[in-house]
Amino acid sequence: MYDFPEVHASTKAILDALSQTFSKMGEFSQAAFPESSIHSDLMRMWKDDSTLFSQSCGLPYVEELHDYVDIVATLKWSGISDARGWYRTVIVAREELGVTSLSEVGGLRPVITNTQSLSGWCSLGIALADIAADGSFVLPYVESEGHAKSLQFLQDKRADFASIDPGTFQLLQRHRPALTHGLRVIGNGPLVPATPMHVSKVRTADLGALQSAVIEVFSRPELDGARVEIGIDGAVAMSAGDYSLIPGLVARANAVLPRR
Repeated sequence: MYDFPEVHASTKAILDALSQTFSKMGEFSQAAFPESSIHSDLMRMWKDDSTLFSQSCGLPYVEELHDYVDIVATLKWSGISDARGWYRTVIVAREELGVTSLSEVGGLRPVITNTQSLSGWCSLGIALADIAADGSFVLPYVESEGHAKSLQFLQDKRADFASIDPGTFQLLQRHRPALTHGLRVIGNGPLVPATPMHVSKVRTADLGALQSAVIEVFSRPELDGARVEIGIDGAVAMSAGDYSLIPGLVARANAVLPRR
């Protein structure tokens, strides 16, 4: 989910280590990378029986993927995640607007990634629901199909504020500062479990063994450099139950930023 070209070598080093470990467990695999970041294309990849291990957003897991995959872990983001691997999105607006808090965005236009995103849509809807009764508080949203693209919408003045996955925001601050320059953090989304990593239900290896293997790979000293470059401390064990709060969040978000 975070394989920007600037950190691709580090991503591949971790995936290669995971692949080698899975293969030793009888789950023969190799690192592969999606050709598209469009949600519908990613859904096809996540549901494909040939995809052994991947990472998705928690919302599509709850709504569609739970019949295809089992959650094993999430990334623990340096300086962002709590001990459980939970975090909050950052809500940002252009500094030139003079907005200092989310309560001041009335009449402005949000950009979302898509309505299947926990961080790019749902978290923003929850934050707005705390201060507004319905969608009339802000202008109709526009969709970008990606967090980096949402930030570009702000830079291009095609929208005014957005909710951004904090891991992505941290990476882009470091590697693409032009995307985050001139933006101000005006709030945060609700505390939610970070994006899940999961394995296909079409497998022979035991789920617990796979979960332990993933946690072990992400703790290897030889991958310290790769983890640091991506901005993570390691991985934290997760299960489906950690994401059970999401349907309730979706219902609240939909009242303020309704799905189309």
